[in-house]
Amino acid sequence: MTLPQRVALGSFWLSHLTFWLTLALSMAWGVTDVCIPYLTGCTSITATGIPDPQAFIFRGGLIAACVLFIVWWYCMQAWLIEIAPERPIWTVRYMVTAGIISSVCLIVATAVLRPDKGNLPWILHTVGAALFFLISLAVQTRITYWLKHLAKRGVDIGRSLQQKFILVYAQWFFLGLMIVLQVADSDDRWKNVVEWWMALLIGLYYLTSYRDWADFRLTEAE
Repeated sequence: MTLPQRVALGSFWLSHLTFWLTLALSMAWGVTDVCIPYLTGCTSITATGIPDPQAFIFRGGLIAACVLFIVWWYCMQAWLIEIAPERPIWTVRYMVTAGIISSVCLIVATAVLRPDKGNLPWILHTVGAALFFLISLAVQTRITYWLKHLAKRGVDIGRSLQQKFILVYAQWFFLGLMIVLQVADSDDRWKNVVEWWMALLIGLYYLTSYRDWADFRLTEAE
């Protein structure tokens, strides 16, 4: 297994095992009902990371995952530069910058969470989390279309392009749904459902690179 493959695996599993572990602890300790939040929206991702002691697991696991997200973007850029017969366009060249910005936004949104729920800086948390979702989706979309461009030119881009398109389109669907729910001032349960699915889809996008990077050895991108 190559280092980039380990980064792809770690980006997904570290973040989502953190979510699922803190969710399981919240259910075990009666903080939330036993449920499947992807279907019922019984709790938000944020809510699982507020109470102690799972707050320590949530903050530590997710902030560490954000570091892996940044490394994943670096790997993706280095891989594209290696396989592409032409230099990537500027929106692809600066994906590491976008990845850093999105990850820092999520780090800030996570770091401000603490058990004192009544005094949390909710605006800072909400804006940070929203920017992470939006920037990640925008760059993942751009990468997917660049890979399609390379495939048309006969470049071996691996076998995950179809999965990437499905994941990107699904994210845009849920983003549109979230906008509708916000405008309609819908029940928070439906917004929670969208939040869980958006996080899952972004994480799965990272995971799709596992097969593509089987023969990729990380080198410094010029």
